[in-house]
Amino acid sequence: MEVGKTYWFKIDLSNELNMLESKKLWRLRTSHFSEAELYYKSSDTIDNFSFGRFEEDEKKKSFLYENGAPFKKQNLISGTDLFVKAKNYFDYPQMVSFGYLSHSKNRFYTDYFDQRDIRRLTPSLLFLGACSILFLTFIVIFFNTRKVEFLFYSLYVLFSCTYLISLDVPLLHTFFENRVGFWGITISQVLINLCYVLFAKYYLNTQKQYALLDIIIKVVILILILIVLTHGFTYFTGYYHTQSNILNIQRVIMTVFGLFSMVYLLLNCKDKLALFIVAGSFCYMLGALGFWFTFSKYYMLGGSLLEIMIFSLGLAYKIKLEYEGKVVLQREVSLKDISVKRAQINPHFFFNSLGSIQHLILHNKKNAALNYLNKFSKLARNVLESSYETTVTLAEEIELLRSYLELESLRFDEAFSYTITVADSVNANALEIPLMLIQPFAENAIIHGLMGKKKGEKKLEFRFFMEREYLVIEIEDNGVGRFYEKPRNINKKSRGIEITKKRLKMRDTAYTDKNSIEIIDKYDTQSQPSGTKVIIRLNNP
Repeated sequence: MEVGKTYWFKIDLSNELNMLESKKLWRLRTSHFSEAELYYKSSDTIDNFSFGRFEEDEKKKSFLYENGAPFKKQNLISGTDLFVKAKNYFDYPQMVSFGYLSHSKNRFYTDYFDQRDIRRLTPSLLFLGACSILFLTFIVIFFNTRKVEFLFYSLYVLFSCTYLISLDVPLLHTFFENRVGFWGITISQVLINLCYVLFAKYYLNTQKQYALLDIIIKVVILILILIVLTHGFTYFTGYYHTQSNILNIQRVIMTVFGLFSMVYLLLNCKDKLALFIVAGSFCYMLGALGFWFTFSKYYMLGGSLLEIMIFSLGLAYKIKLEYEGKVVLQREVSLKDISVKRAQINPHFFFNSLGSIQHLILHNKKNAALNYLNKFSKLARNVLESSYETTVTLAEEIELLRSYLELESLRFDEAFSYTITVADSVNANALEIPLMLIQPFAENAIIHGLMGKKKGEKKLEFRFFMEREYLVIEIEDNGVGRFYEKPRNINKKSRGIEITKKRLKMRDTAYTDKNSIEIIDKYDTQSQPSGTKVIIRLNNP
């Protein structure tokens, strides 16, 4: 049947008269028509019964099958014929056919499901379930991120579901089985393409990445919006043939656009995101073409499902890329922050060291001053280099630590002694650790622990050994402990140690919870503070 035209059908039942005698009431079953009327004899006149798709005079029990039009043998015009006048608003896949069943047997269509009906509904219900999960997932992501590609993708999934399976779902069937609702289903095929194009525009950032494609997309978006408006006008004003042609034009435009876009992206691909669009579009196009030529929606279901899965993976991949970009940016910002704080610490150390050199010169200790200045220059060079390097070998870190300890020993007139022990199991030249990791703990031990001790030997020990996959660094002193300071300084945090903890967290995001710093306060037999022990565990993957 040509869309928009009215057709008359004569149904000759002359060979079925004996069968029609067997039952009192029958149901004429036929293809779906948008408008349909059965003309039959009633007494001495001709009467009619409306039974089209949108007819609400007789309440439907089944959302898969029409109730059919009731008639009796005595309703046959001229004793043998029935007449049907019908019109369709859209192209329907099935051929026009007529049959009849007794009213009682017709209930097996309208009141019950059989295995064939269940097989028909199962793909649609599975598709609905998958689309519902994806729609809710990505609409929530949109509200959290405010990135419009997630909104358009959610709407794309929604309209795909509406177009393909809304008449196969009992809860939705009643809502869409009317003239306005059926237009909503039909126009969804245009809205699918509109949301798909908008999704691709923002997903690929075509304005910056693909200038030519972005211009074409803007033109296509405008055309699709005009198609939606024009189709709505022609449908509701009764120009059904025109609205059908509009949909066919839209299919041609999207097919040409899809082929061009896939070729363009393959030739100008700038990242893997474009490959997801190409693969998904190809699957969707195959399904759409299969549906267009065969009117079997299972082609469209399969193509849409594959495309939705591919686009979902593409969005997940984009989320991964953006997350990794943020991690890198955070790391860079944190490194700059640490560099700034490290620069605040270094002047304090330089000032103390230069003050000590000045003190030696004023007291005419030239040899000691030259020795101190030599060691200071070596350490200063390494400290300045730390602005550019983030990690060094353990051997280099130990050498830097030794230079620092020698300076501090000279500054405090060798008031303390120190030892550095490296276990045989530690390959100091192979292991890498953050630069100047140990220095803040050594400084705390000397300044706040050992220098406050009035009596007895002042000792500082450094031990390096392996413990399973960990490099363990122990820094132990026999000073006055952390709580010897005046009350006003008890809650004061060490800036150097705070920075060191941040550096360990940044060292490797996969092992953040495996790197640790433990500070143990030591006490003697009289429960008096007797020093501090710091244990640093570094995971070495």
